Amino acid sequence: MLFFALFSTWVVHVSNRLVEHTAWSVDPGNRRLSASYAALIIGCIVWALDIGGLFMYRHLDALAPSLHDGLLALLVMIASARFTIPELSSSVSRRRTAVAGALLALGMLSGHFVLAMSYGASLHHVEIGPLLASIVLAVALTVVLAIRHRAAKQRLLNGSRVMQRWPDIVLGGVTILALHCLLINAFPPAAVAVTPGGQAGAIGVVTLFAVVVALEHMGNLRLDQRLQLRLRQGLSMMRVATPAVTPQHDVQMALIADHLPELLTPQRLVLHYQPIVQLETDQAPAFEALLRLQHPVLGRLNPEVFLLVCELQGRTARVDRLILEQAIRQMADWERAGQPGLRVSVNLSPTTLMEPDFNEWLAQRLANHGVGAWQLTLELTEHAIIASGTPMLEAMRALAGVGIAVVMDDFGAGYSSLGMLAELPIRGIKCDRLFVRKLLTDSRRQRLLSHVLAIARDFDLEVTAEGIETSEELDMVREIGLRKLQGYLFAKAMPAEEVPGWLRLLASGLPQLKEKTVLADLAPQPG
Repeated sequence: MLFFALFSTWVVHVSNRLVEHTAWSVDPGNRRLSASYAALIIGCIVWALDIGGLFMYRHLDALAPSLHDGLLALLVMIASARFTIPELSSSVSRRRTAVAGALLALGMLSGHFVLAMSYGASLHHVEIGPLLASIVLAVALTVVLAIRHRAAKQRLLNGSRVMQRWPDIVLGGVTILALHCLLINAFPPAAVAVTPGGQAGAIGVVTLFAVVVALEHMGNLRLDQRLQLRLRQGLSMMRVATPAVTPQHDVQMALIADHLPELLTPQRLVLHYQPIVQLETDQAPAFEALLRLQHPVLGRLNPEVFLLVCELQGRTARVDRLILEQAIRQMADWERAGQPGLRVSVNLSPTTLMEPDFNEWLAQRLANHGVGAWQLTLELTEHAIIASGTPMLEAMRALAGVGIAVVMDDFGAGYSSLGMLAELPIRGIKCDRLFVRKLLTDSRRQRLLSHVLAIARDFDLEVTAEGIETSEELDMVREIGLRKLQGYLFAKAMPAEEVPGWLRLLASGLPQLKEKTVLADLAPQPG
């Protein structure tokens, strides 16, 4: 009972936590490091469990394996864990998860066989029945726990109740207790030959070391999780001003990372388009391309979380190029459908913009589809622009040289460095929703927005106000002097095929808009 309560259940709990921590790591480097630590700790504690189990039997408590064989068994167990944990933590296939679990069990049993030979067991006296039963029991335990772990991650993604760990811990502890009894009977030791005390003491020291290492690493798991969260929040600011990254996103991020090769295809990366309306002009509206993702297993995915996973996985440039190519192709399709000159803005990561061949690649794609450089606008958050330093300024100047505009998105929600406006080669700024929120009742916000507009005009910058949702907000921003607006009042982001119909309604409703009629009454509200 002491072995069950203090050792076998603890080993199951620690192993589950380590595999779970590895599974929730997203970037390849951290996932590889977590897998290495998990393999080391799991190998150590299972080895210590095996050694400690000898003390359950009075006729074996004087036995201890030689130091050489004990260390060899330890290496076998660590190696088997290192080989299988990456698959256990990240596989999207139930079959591959089961195979990895079975291989982990067989590796741990191989380590026990080395120990058994060391304390006098003989292959000539192996009991086949207990041996087969122990293999079946060990494989069943690891496979069931691995599959339940994957199922629990899926349920967490769907918002279901978190699976309780204690039934697995108790069941695993009982199973290990039975498994150890079977293994002792499968490899009965030879008549007693007591191991010299020096080597028995060395084995005891190594066992204690294995347990201490496991306890130390378990204490560091929470610290590592906090560090990873801060890293993700910092990277998220390259795309959005107010990142929504929380510990609750860990499961979704891990599953996205597992399925990332399937998601990085044009079929999965669907763009919707939200209008940017220019008041009191006959100029056609522009559109902001917004990413929408749907996966048959993962369901609807948060684009911000997906893009953060791409950043952590080093796939940002690939996903940005896929998005850009789709937007450029769509502009060409609208041109052929009788809607010439439509402009689209795309939010990019600074990583993509600063790639050495990005300008040449982008110019080639525009030329291939017959789209003018003036039709494409690239948006970057102010955090991304300012934090990236001189290389970003050089990349933006190169884009301006070929006629591609760059706009500072989410202005006012990050650094708000007004002094940088004189240095940045940007076409305009997009004022964050923070400016519009409570605008009707807060005179300080009204004055602030007026001053921002005045400063932007002095620098010859266009100003776009985001987040216009009510007719009262529309009236207020018009009174302040803003004419380029975006928000749900005009339309939510819509699929590309709905844009021509929305434009026809816009054209018929434009005179009424000049008279402050709510455009949303004239346009569909898709999405």
